[in-house]
Amino acid sequence: MPPRREADHGAIRNGLGRFAPSLVLLGIVVADCGRYADTDLWGHVFFGSLILHARGLVGRDPYSYSVPGHLWLRHEWLSQAIMAAVYGVGGVIGLKLWKFACTAATIVFIAAAEGETGAPRTVQFGVLMVAAGALVPQMQFRPQLFTWVAMAALMAGIARDNFGRRAPLWIAIPGLALWANLHGGFFIGLVTLGVYTAVTGLQDLFAGRGLGRGLRLAGITAASALATIATPGGFGTWRAVAISLANPMTRQVMADWRPLIAVMGAQMHPPYSGMAFFACVIGIIAATAICFALAPRGQDLALMAIAALMTVAAFMAVRNMALAVIASSAPLARHAGIVAARSGRRREAADSSGNAPAAPLTPLTQGIIAVLAMALAVDSGLFSNKIRAAMEYPKGAVAFMRAHGVHGNILNDFEWGEYLIWHTSPESKVFIDGRFDLVYPPGIVTEYLDFFKANENAGRVIGAYPHDFVLMPPGAPASGFMMRRADWKLVYRDRVAMLFARAGSSAAQIPRIPITGTAPPSYFP
Repeated sequence: MPPRREADHGAIRNGLGRFAPSLVLLGIVVADCGRYADTDLWGHVFFGSLILHARGLVGRDPYSYSVPGHLWLRHEWLSQAIMAAVYGVGGVIGLKLWKFACTAATIVFIAAAEGETGAPRTVQFGVLMVAAGALVPQMQFRPQLFTWVAMAALMAGIARDNFGRRAPLWIAIPGLALWANLHGGFFIGLVTLGVYTAVTGLQDLFAGRGLGRGLRLAGITAASALATIATPGGFGTWRAVAISLANPMTRQVMADWRPLIAVMGAQMHPPYSGMAFFACVIGIIAATAICFALAPRGQDLALMAIAALMTVAAFMAVRNMALAVIASSAPLARHAGIVAARSGRRREAADSSGNAPAAPLTPLTQGIIAVLAMALAVDSGLFSNKIRAAMEYPKGAVAFMRAHGVHGNILNDFEWGEYLIWHTSPESKVFIDGRFDLVYPPGIVTEYLDFFKANENAGRVIGAYPHDFVLMPPGAPASGFMMRRADWKLVYRDRVAMLFARAGSSAAQIPRIPITGTAPPSYFP
């Protein structure tokens, strides 16, 4: 067992979960209050339903005509099955409650990790609330929710072990096996364990404490890595992760793979819709570095190394912001507490020195906070039967196709692919969709971009595949390209979508085309 660390004194009684669970509930509600359907929600639930009905995985893609029968990598299969099962039982509200439960678990584990540091409770609460605000845009209806939960749980266990308390880190072995079936982010857990093992092992060695602890952690890390092949795809799960990380097209197509600075730059204009969340993320990252510089502690070097690595990951891809927030929360609380104690500006600074902590909040106070938190949850739409879409979808164009009984292969906007699979399959197939590198080779993505941008290869893309329809936003260069072609006709348009059909097709013979429709608001499903 590792030696007792400075922060161990009083850590058990100092956690927010014991002192004021209502404050933790408030953090949960804040983190959960943003709800929208992103481009993949339709696909996750639809593909999960396919798994449940087939009672197994479909290994070849049946929904695209650009790569018919292509190998379909499924590293999120269990998440999709869970989402489909939840939706089947509880509908939209069921999905919202599932998201709330995942958010709750993430925040509870973050609070537990902070509690292990022995930081003053006011500091813990402040860090937790800023972290909750930073997590709002990341807490969406996606399999990544399971990665946030797993990462937060792992950090809570690591913080407990780091500060000298008995921590059953062996749980990471079955945990990583489960994680590998839920989401490809499992490799982040292995990296986290590896960094913790390396740093603490070297510290123990240099301090003359021997190799025992380092070898134990190395064994857990190695066994956890081996456990990740316990999936239907075996080593194929690692292949899916490797393809996603190495695919050169990823950052061109997937918005959440763009660098953090680039995304922040895009938000630097009215209405500045996402800047508050980015400010929380940058605030946590900067405050962690500053507080560690002001009050360095060698005992926290492993936690800081993990936080630094996850910060680098966040700057490389905005989808990793949650990892940086989760990894930084405990070391930030720890060092902010030390800085506060030094300055004498915190009444609870005595907690870090081992003096008796203040009494927990009264039941009445906690009750009031809990009621206010749940009122916020209700007001933010937790129990409404709607999920507003993050963008507008071609609902009017799909209704037009249904009303006139036309269907076929659709050369579609990338972000509409899974929406179209939900609403038009099996009669219609798509050119591309959000499964991206799980199904589509880089060459297909390149051809899609050639067409969407209407560059010199757009005409070749039109002639190389058996397209029946082209469905694009009015502002896309591809729509202007299609308007200039005599062999295609515009058959439907509204402010969201333009639908083109081949000039000799039955759709092009519909009376009074092009029909101008109205685009209703987009909600899931």
